[in-house]
Amino acid sequence: MRGGRFIAIVLVAGGCWRDDLAEIPPDVLRFQPEVEAPMGWLLLPIEFELSCPDGTRDRTYLLYPAGASPDEPMPAAILFHSGAWDFVFAPDPQAPLEGTHFADPSRLSSEWANRQLFVTLGMYPEQAPSEVHTGQLPAALIEAGLAVMLPANCWGDLWASRRGVAQNDFSADFFYREGRSAAEWSHRMLIDPAFAATLGVELPIAVDPDQVYGIGLGEGSRALMELLAIDNDGDGIGDHSLAGAIVDSPFDDLRVYLSDPVLYQAQVQGLQRIFPSGSAATTSGSLWGAGLLPERLVYVYSSLDTVLPNSINTAALEVLSDHRAALVIDTEEEAHVLLNADDAELTLSAVEHMLGSR
Repeated sequence: MRGGRFIAIVLVAGGCWRDDLAEIPPDVLRFQPEVEAPMGWLLLPIEFELSCPDGTRDRTYLLYPAGASPDEPMPAAILFHSGAWDFVFAPDPQAPLEGTHFADPSRLSSEWANRQLFVTLGMYPEQAPSEVHTGQLPAALIEAGLAVMLPANCWGDLWASRRGVAQNDFSADFFYREGRSAAEWSHRMLIDPAFAATLGVELPIAVDPDQVYGIGLGEGSRALMELLAIDNDGDGIGDHSLAGAIVDSPFDDLRVYLSDPVLYQAQVQGLQRIFPSGSAATTSGSLWGAGLLPERLVYVYSSLDTVLPNSINTAALEVLSDHRAALVIDTEEEAHVLLNADDAELTLSAVEHMLGSR
């Protein structure tokens, strides 16, 4: 299912499955979140040439206004979903996805990843008991006039891996992970129609490359920093930039896990799969170790997070103390992933700060 030409021949289907576990159809769908949202926005599926560990194709979605003109560039955001961390403790080389997983349910299939996108959109039942998603965040973004790209991560790699460049430990996983590839391709596809064409994609909108923002929820927060750290030509200048960013409940300083392999035995085993070269490799996906940060930056966390140790934020908060344009919010809630639930005021304040309108 590729590009703008596809829209003309497909019936736009409805699409809210909050009360059941229906299969998500690979069609253009209406955006119908749990919360109130602007009408007339569509979800276009785009299939990437990236294979998930279960052998299926990865899919991303573009949320855009039905009446948009491809000749009038509009601002956009990339929204990276939470939950993308998983591995099999003792995989069989012949059936590497069988066995006991770190995460329940398994995060290593396109089915899980597609469902997680629609959880994030507020259109599908929760998959993680620690999180609440109503679609409040994407609704706020489109209310502000932004198209939204939603990549799916079926590799459970904290958005860190790219085959041959930042490669996972294949000898332990028996499959390759590609989360960083999905993050990078999504950004390039938004800002470069020629690159999109190489993927067989023609977007139904034009995007202003100077008005592209990034938002990461939970594990998805690392996708933003991985994206900003990419320097494929080695000139010391990042290949990607963002006009502003939001990180929500970030998995930021992974050294907290690695420094205590007794307390965090399972987490350390998983991190060794994703970062086989050691602790230093975790820096590129962290805010605390980032080089140049977007000027308009929002860091939302809870010192009472039900999933993360509070010390995972310490190094990032120290860096942000010198970032004059950063908005740092500690909600002090016993919750994880905070901006996509039911606090519209909190979500709006984060979005407005990122956009520079507050």
